[in-house]
Amino acid sequence: MGLYKMRSAKDEFLFRVASAAHARGLSPNAMTVLGLCFGMATGVLFAFRQIPFAFALGFLSVFCDVLDGTIARKFNLETSFGRIFDSVSDRVCELAVVLGALAGGIIEPLGVVAILGSSTLFAFRALSHVRGLNTDYVIFGRTERLVFILLGLILPFAALSTLCFVVAGCFGFASSLQIAVFLSRRHLRTQAVQETLRA
Repeated sequence: MGLYKMRSAKDEFLFRVASAAHARGLSPNAMTVLGLCFGMATGVLFAFRQIPFAFALGFLSVFCDVLDGTIARKFNLETSFGRIFDSVSDRVCELAVVLGALAGGIIEPLGVVAILGSSTLFAFRALSHVRGLNTDYVIFGRTERLVFILLGLILPFAALSTLCFVVAGCFGFASSLQIAVFLSRRHLRTQAVQETLRA
């Protein structure tokens, strides 16, 4: 019951903020642009090891990312372009953070695996979207990847931080494989049905 109340309070807060933003003419895409700017600035701050400021802007970036979807759903403003733009923006922000962490010596070069996993997952999600399929069934989404990236940014040792980034990348690869298997099985079922109908 306590968890349900917390979730309801969070949703109510987001709806209120979304309503206020919408009333001031802020569209979901405008919030995405704002989050993108904060995200890129976050990467720059990590590169210069301005950690507290980087986390502050990173929080604002994630908040804008949550808010753009809330505005879109609440006011029925969801579009295909908006979904793609939001996904691309997320990838750019993640790229900025990873490159910033690399430039700032927070992680070692192996940490770029986080971006490779994220980009691979984005490609498979896009492929599913083109076919009109949802990918909400994946085991590891952006939240799980962000948790490990955040942990990697907090840890004081580059080796451990890099390991966290690698785990985040592996999450992306795992979800990509899950989508690939789903698409393959769906294709085989479709072929079987077509062969049955021709017979």
